[in-house]
Amino acid sequence: MTQTPFANKSTVTQIRQRFDNDVERFSNLQTAQSSTVDAPLALELITSAAAATNPNASHFLDVGCGAGNYSLKLLEKLPNLDATLIDLSQPMLDRAKERVQAVTNGRIHTHQSDIREFELGKNQFDIIMAAAVLHHLREEAEWTAVFQKFFRALRPGG
Repeated sequence: MTQTPFANKSTVTQIRQRFDNDVERFSNLQTAQSSTVDAPLALELITSAAAATNPNASHFLDVGCGAGNYSLKLLEKLPNLDATLIDLSQPMLDRAKERVQAVTNGRIHTHQSDIREFELGKNQFDIIMAAAVLHHLREEAEWTAVFQKFFRALRPGG
């Protein structure tokens, strides 16, 4: 498999602008992505696995939440969870919050940020979803740092 050189990859600013301009398309649960990462079957399988693994969850994190599709699917299975939503795009984050607020009585926290720069804290979340964001990590050190951050942020059993 041929890899794209880092110099040719999109910058964080380019990624943010692309998603800022595409909120409507990503707000549709059936057609949000043309790729398999956000396809209805993937949404169903990932959220079913998360709910089955942690049926007593109370707080989840959706990194790169986009318009909130994974959050909505998870809340169908585990209603009224507290949600923390992180995305680079403020318009996406606004849409995700609006959609998630409509289906949960839980608290919703939003953060416009790059996961590489955001501090998650310790033992905060029962479930962490990062379905459509990790491919933007560039170097091995970024992968290591982000997964260490996720590990610290998970509660025991998360």
